[in-house]
Amino acid sequence: MKLVMNFESPLRTLAIRVGVGLLGLALALLMLGVFNVVPFSAFDFAGHSGIRTIAALAILGCITSAIASWEI
Repeated sequence: MKLVMNFESPLRTLAIRVGVGLLGLALALLMLGVFNVVPFSAFDFAGHSGIRTIAALAILGCITSAIASWEI
């Protein structure tokens, strides 16, 4: 399977790029937390731990890219 990030629909291409961008952002935030540059407690949201918030961001990125990549 070939990795394609450019489709005929600009909205579809944008959705895939946003999803991959969210995944990259989550990875960067995770690395900042692992190396204690920014504490995970800085990402606490609605009573959930910071690591869970970062994981939710990564999952959102994966799901957004997967749905946009789906061939109907």
